[in-house]
Amino acid sequence: MKKIVTLILASITLFLTSTIGSTPVYADAVSDAIKFCNEYERRTGVRCEQQRCPCGRTTKEVERWDRGGLRLSVCACVSKADLEAAANAEPEIQCRRDADCNDGVFCNGQEMCRSGQCRPGTSPCDGVRCYEREKMCEKTCEDKDGDGFEAIHCGGNDCDDNNPNRFPGNKEICDSKGIDEDCDATTVGDLDADGDGFISASCR
Repeated sequence: MKKIVTLILASITLFLTSTIGSTPVYADAVSDAIKFCNEYERRTGVRCEQQRCPCGRTTKEVERWDRGGLRLSVCACVSKADLEAAANAEPEIQCRRDADCNDGVFCNGQEMCRSGQCRPGTSPCDGVRCYEREKMCEKTCEDKDGDGFEAIHCGGNDCDDNNPNRFPGNKEICDSKGIDEDCDATTVGDLDADGDGFISASCR
């Protein structure tokens, strides 16, 4: 008899421990649902309620938190009527001109007003870094002559960005004008017209 009583007490203790121990978990689920519903209502304007699952006949489940069984399942339920009304409603007029949409941020581009709705702009700095504080794009180095080398004045190593025949690594040619084809003042070319093995004095 004593063993039976002990077994019954143990069973009751296990049940109570399970029930009480799961309460904080259920509370966490409710807290999550409340936060979700508050944000959902703010964002969509559709009424949202948290309750034990399943949602009612006039509501629709939009989010669920399962915490180990039906008793611990919490649902975020929204009004079906409100959902239908929101779907059929005309979009709210947000703007009448581009200036109404301007958020004052340079790097995300100029917002535009189209059919009463604000549309995002595109960055003015395509492929380069944008500086919001200075409201400017990172300047890219030039290669005006198209020889594949950027101008010295902006950090490149092309000694003449107006002449595609002058760039680092190009073959230096001995000439009376002293044109520096390889952008290296220490080289003069190797003209040896008579083939005697000595470079022409005109190259020096």
